[in-house]
Amino acid sequence: MEATTGRQEARGPGRPSTGARERVLEAGLETLLEEGYAGLTYARVAVRAGENKSLISYYFGSKQGLVGAVSELVGDRITAGVLVEIEGSETVGELVEGMVTGLWNVMDADQRIARLYFDLSAVSVVDEDVRRSLHLVKDRWREVISGYLAVAGVPRHRVPAAATFLVAGVEGLAIERLEGYEPERLEEASKLFIRSAALAL
Repeated sequence: MEATTGRQEARGPGRPSTGARERVLEAGLETLLEEGYAGLTYARVAVRAGENKSLISYYFGSKQGLVGAVSELVGDRITAGVLVEIEGSETVGELVEGMVTGLWNVMDADQRIARLYFDLSAVSVVDEDVRRSLHLVKDRWREVISGYLAVAGVPRHRVPAAATFLVAGVEGLAIERLEGYEPERLEEASKLFIRSAALAL
């Protein structure tokens, strides 16, 4: 799914996209995955994209605009991986187990995605573009979770808080997993979270 943050590629009627915006966006993602936020520069992105540095400003307005677009892209990729596992969930337990399993699958495929998500979450405290992009991602994510919670019979007035609780809990478990120690404890904690969420909701 293409991120919507930043400028769209300008082209005349019937003129096909050159793909430059997509190349810059993917290069921004790869640079952030490899170098982190602190290592992102126009020069590094331009080299990876095989494009002129000026195109970064043209399509995204600034470094922050590019990071904002990458934030949305990262969020969409994590969401897509989790959606596969929660599809068809009818109980809170199935939903939460699917959320955990889906996120673990994303991290197993490329742990850098989760690391970057949390790196960008920290940056969002001081960067409005990143904060806005991550809020959009989380709002869409909570909307999906809320739908499944309603199907599971959670009272309507409790759904918003329940969705926030589940997202925060799964993110906390993901941070523990990234730290990479005592996997047995993490597995037990995950099971405890799933059981506790099912009982609480």
